[in-house]
Amino acid sequence: MKLKNILLYVDSSQESQKALEAALDLSGPETTIIAVNVVNRQTVIQLTRSGEKSVAEAEVELEENGWCYLYNAEEIAKSAGHQIVIIQESGYPEEALPRLAQDYGADIILTGHSTGNSTTGSMVQQLIEHAACAVLVVK
Repeated sequence: MKLKNILLYVDSSQESQKALEAALDLSGPETTIIAVNVVNRQTVIQLTRSGEKSVAEAEVELEENGWCYLYNAEEIAKSAGHQIVIIQESGYPEEALPRLAQDYGADIILTGHSTGNSTTGSMVQQLIEHAACAVLVVK
């Protein structure tokens, strides 16, 4: 099966970097990698509970960090000769990724997963249940 569009979830984790490497390995000359970072509302809430940051400050920090991850993925993919599009969304990854996969006609969703992270595990489970395409989890 030739992959035309790969939706890649990009975040700060090492597993996300491994997922990027897997996307590059799976990409052919006609493949487009759609790298997505989601400013996770749950993370915003967690950051504001301590009272050190306002909702706006937490969102801006996560947006800026997310763009850094996306620009890094873009640089790596382009330097390896791959086609890549970068997107940032706000919301919940388990809701945004299946929708974006459908919108962009993704053949597969790639995401990293650390075995000790229950939040990521829940997201992966929901992706598997709700995505209309294949889901590949890289650890």
